Amino acid sequence: MRERTFKDSTIQSAFQKAGIWPISCNTALDKLRTYSQPTKPTTPTLPRAITPIPSTLQGVEQGLQQWKERVPQAFSSPSRQSYGNWLTGTERVLATSQLQELDLQAVRQQVKNSKKKQGGRGRLQYGGELRASDAYEIQAQKAELQAQKLAATEARKLSQAQHRAQKVAATEARKLSQARNRARNQLKQAGIKARKQEQARKKSLAQLTELGLPIPPELEDPITDPEAEPESQYESASEGGSGRGSESGNEEVMIL
Repeated sequence: MRERTFKDSTIQSAFQKAGIWPISCNTALDKLRTYSQPTKPTTPTLPRAITPIPSTLQGVEQGLQQWKERVPQAFSSPSRQSYGNWLTGTERVLATSQLQELDLQAVRQQVKNSKKKQGGRGRLQYGGELRASDAYEIQAQKAELQAQKLAATEARKLSQAQHRAQKVAATEARKLSQARNRARNQLKQAGIKARKQEQARKKSLAQLTELGLPIPPELEDPITDPEAEPESQYESASEGGSGRGSESGNEEVMIL
């Protein structure tokens, strides 16, 4: 079999058809395969999500908003106008339905809260035998206990009010004491200032008297001390008057 396959004529024919011998470039090029340019792989487009069947008002509104701008593009002018009218009316009905749903939820919540406030029926005893006299006694005890609690609450409120009143009174007393101290300090400062001015007046008066010069009218009146008592004020006034008399006598002597 091998001798029949690898014959001289078979080998020469194969070399000739391949362009190996005799050498032929055209034959070799004709045998080459031609390939097209490689194309870039394209990303597959995902199918659009199917709109689910709405089960709530929010789902219906979302579906309307999703199809609001996509559907009318394929309609004619009259159909597009009819679709717009239907869409507007549907949105209004949805808004009204949402408001009604909110009102219904509010009413249900109010009913639920009122049921919680009402509570159940009062129970005097859990199990066992209960006579009418015992029931009345238990009710009286509960009423007395409730009255004691109410009295304790009122007493606590009264005590708190008294405590607040005491605080307010203490605050007012402290403010009054502070105001009195400020007034006393102001009076003290005014007394110190008045005494200094009186000393300066007396000194000036003595110098003028010693020099024999006329005394100005503003130096004749003594400066009263705000802290001095009425008697001391009277004494200082009398001294000032006698001083003025002597000074006037001196003036008369000077005139003569």
